[in-house]
Amino acid sequence: MIPWATISACRYLTWSVNYQRRALHVLPRLCSQPTTTGSFVPLDHLVNRRRDEAQRSLLVEVAGIESAVDLHQVCSQYGTVHKMFHYVLQCGHNNKEMILVEFKELSSLKQALHFTCLNSAKDVLPTHSPFVCLSAGESSGGAISAQTFKNITDLVTSNTTYSREELKQHISECSDISEQIQKLYDSQKLTELDWRLRFFTCRQIEVALSGLFPRATVLPFGSSINSFGNINCDLDMILELSGFSAQENSHRLIFQAKKSLASANSRVALQRRMELISGILDSFVPGCSQVRKILNARVPIIKYHQDLTDIECDLSMSNRSGFYMSHMLYMYGSMDPRVRPLVFAVRRWARDRHITSPFSGRWITNFSVTIMVLFYLMNVSPPVIPSLQSLKVNSGPDDDDESCVRFNFPTNLGKVVTSQNRESLETLLKGFFEFYDTFNFRELGLSVLHGRSFIKPVHSALYIQNPLEGELNVSRNVTLEEVEKLRAELTHARFLLESSAHNIDDAASNEVWGALSLWPETATSSGPSHIIQGSSNYPIDWKEVFHTENKKLIQSTNTKKSSLKGNSAGNQQKENNNGNTVFLKAGSVSNKGMGARGTTKLDNLVSKLKQKTTQREHIPHRNKFMYKGKYK
Repeated sequence: MIPWATISACRYLTWSVNYQRRALHVLPRLCSQPTTTGSFVPLDHLVNRRRDEAQRSLLVEVAGIESAVDLHQVCSQYGTVHKMFHYVLQCGHNNKEMILVEFKELSSLKQALHFTCLNSAKDVLPTHSPFVCLSAGESSGGAISAQTFKNITDLVTSNTTYSREELKQHISECSDISEQIQKLYDSQKLTELDWRLRFFTCRQIEVALSGLFPRATVLPFGSSINSFGNINCDLDMILELSGFSAQENSHRLIFQAKKSLASANSRVALQRRMELISGILDSFVPGCSQVRKILNARVPIIKYHQDLTDIECDLSMSNRSGFYMSHMLYMYGSMDPRVRPLVFAVRRWARDRHITSPFSGRWITNFSVTIMVLFYLMNVSPPVIPSLQSLKVNSGPDDDDESCVRFNFPTNLGKVVTSQNRESLETLLKGFFEFYDTFNFRELGLSVLHGRSFIKPVHSALYIQNPLEGELNVSRNVTLEEVEKLRAELTHARFLLESSAHNIDDAASNEVWGALSLWPETATSSGPSHIIQGSSNYPIDWKEVFHTENKKLIQSTNTKKSSLKGNSAGNQQKENNNGNTVFLKAGSVSNKGMGARGTTKLDNLVSKLKQKTTQREHIPHRNKFMYKGKYK
């Protein structure tokens, strides 16, 4: 029981309500993310720990970071404050300052919420949730000592900004490509605050539905927990009204319940339930805005934006396979410290070159790109990671839902032998592009289940076996045109890395070099100008390939003059996609001191790239309405 003297402190906490507001953006955070050491920690253990943290947390809107001391005093009246995290939301010209408070005990949070008053405004709904704000008022604890003030401020972890220009500068200053890849991963991976905000967003839905469904469980899946997500990734969630764990059925008393419509039409019943939940989110839950129902998709989802944590959310009720697939990816990411940085580098390349797309349709997905990286790491010599079959990871029906398939991981998975492969990230990245540049996509498919390629069982432009359900193809939506684009970009990437290896002196200047050449949106402020999002015609930027603006790659003055007169027999003339004429000379791509061997390799890559681009130009463009059924 809390003394009456502390009840007056409840005036400092008021419920945060769902005002109409513009989209908010969390400033990039660089808080350090704790890494696990020693034996393998299953994802289930990590999820349970994160959910426990979210259940003991409170998100408070404050006037500024200076309010941290006052907030700590108010919260300390209900129990011990374990941790505090500060971040900033940008809302036009006005910023919102937020502090995530974690109590040491769950009972402390319950007491704080019990003595939190409702908003007295007439035009708001009196909702009850762990999203609150700190009102203005005198400090309830009186004056504090300098040491106490220092202890409180040390408890608060604040975010720092990391602009694109700063990221480019840091990557440019790296000593080699391996360091560039590691720097990209360290700066863009999910931080400690990102992890907490995602699980806290899931917790909000559980609290909102707890009156009717006290066992309701919302779990994140996908990039938010598979260890391959970046600070801007969406939050995919699955809602189970009865929870994920089996409950005790030996008790005599049983709740009365309404009969489900699942026996008549399970899909219609699911759509009806999700429509009701979307109405609750849109009308009552603080911070939920831009709620959209996409109920006719293969997996019905509710999309919305959580303004107070600045996270794009996708909520589903029938996608357990996505949660179990996250277990597999998390396992592989934990096996070797090179796996996650390499996946980050390749996925950033695929995004910046518009091989992947944030929209559903004919494009290759991030999941498919990740599987391609894992398959490559299984086929290098010696392998970096083993196949699922060699790990004795089997798939079978879920204990709680027999219609769903899940992985059955062996209990001794933490004792997997460390790989004997000691190649650097740079070597592995170059090997990835070389491996798939020569891969026979027309006839072969990829399988991380067996760790080897196989003859395609059906006609498909790209065939990547579903690790959970082996008879399915996770990339069946990808068109032939997109595969040809992928093949051209693989050759292009090899050329960029190979030419960069001979231009290592650019690292001393502010020029784009190394892996930065693969990430145009990181290396520049506006991204590649020759890209049109959603366009099927994706040309190679020949100026970028041949560096016509670079004096080292242009012919001598006399040769150039003779070519303009049309008298140079050794020159080749080609029009680029913008109608400009580019003059090429045999061996002109080579740099000073490159040597005959390097020149030959680059010339071969250029010839191959030109051939692939020419082949793509002869592929008939497909009508966009052909893909209408594939859009969500």
